[in-house]
Amino acid sequence: MKTELYIIGGFLGSGKTTLLLQLLEKEKKAGRKVAVLMNEIGAMSVDSALLGEETAVRDMLNGCICCTIKDEIEVELLTLYKDHRPDVIYIETTGAAHPMEVLDACTSPIIAMQIDVKGILTLVDCARWMERNRLPIAHRKLMEDQARWSDVVALTKIDLVNEKALAEVKKGIRSLNEKVDLREMSFGKMEGGITFGGGSRSAEDHHVHHHLHVRTFAYEFVNHVPRAAFIKWVEKLPDSVLRIKGFVKFEDSGERPELFQYAYGVPFFQPQPMKLQTVIVIIGDGLDEEVLRKQLNKLEGVF
Repeated sequence: MKTELYIIGGFLGSGKTTLLLQLLEKEKKAGRKVAVLMNEIGAMSVDSALLGEETAVRDMLNGCICCTIKDEIEVELLTLYKDHRPDVIYIETTGAAHPMEVLDACTSPIIAMQIDVKGILTLVDCARWMERNRLPIAHRKLMEDQARWSDVVALTKIDLVNEKALAEVKKGIRSLNEKVDLREMSFGKMEGGITFGGGSRSAEDHHVHHHLHVRTFAYEFVNHVPRAAFIKWVEKLPDSVLRIKGFVKFEDSGERPELFQYAYGVPFFQPQPMKLQTVIVIIGDGLDEEVLRKQLNKLEGVF
């Protein structure tokens, strides 16, 4: 069974660690084994000391996992998986993290068959959101992108804004992300209870799953693939497919796989010097996994 993975984001001071502690308590009550990957811009992690000795914790310091230390996350996740075999991993990102870049960093084809990304939750400070137009353009865009690409958005510090302002915040976020599961958090407690994490067996988690729109789909090849047919398949992909990366063995390339990457409609191929697991990971908005699986099965002659 794959290890579930949840990504928690939001600007500094929005309440990520407070929520994480509640999620860990929920997992503990459900009898699930938990691991946490915490990312800090600085050289020392303070928050990881709060999580308790029973939780496996890995700290990623001196950079953001969506850019400067992106390559390290594959090693960290693989280490957590091999050393602890957790049921679930939570990633608490820095405030500067872009959710799509974090998702991309977490879906390396090396670990894709062991990890099941279940969703992205972002905490939004209502007062800061209302003042976002006063921020530098890059910061404002990041704040909006964090809301745009999340499955669940939790509104924090709602006691600092009036009802009219709160309604404006909700309207603004829904205009960016109509599929979002929008919740309020007051004094660290989430409206309707925590519905993020806690296993996939409960009605709550099916509710969250219903709201997922940015999805990942990992596919493992068992045969070589005709290059021309593969390229034709790529050319017909819908715009909802945002990114593909992985390793493919083509019929004209022998036993050495090729690195394949696809972004913004542009494919990239590069021969690899060693044998690697032939897996591709597809990231997209509203992916139809069944259709993709059938198409890829047909490509490699698996029926």
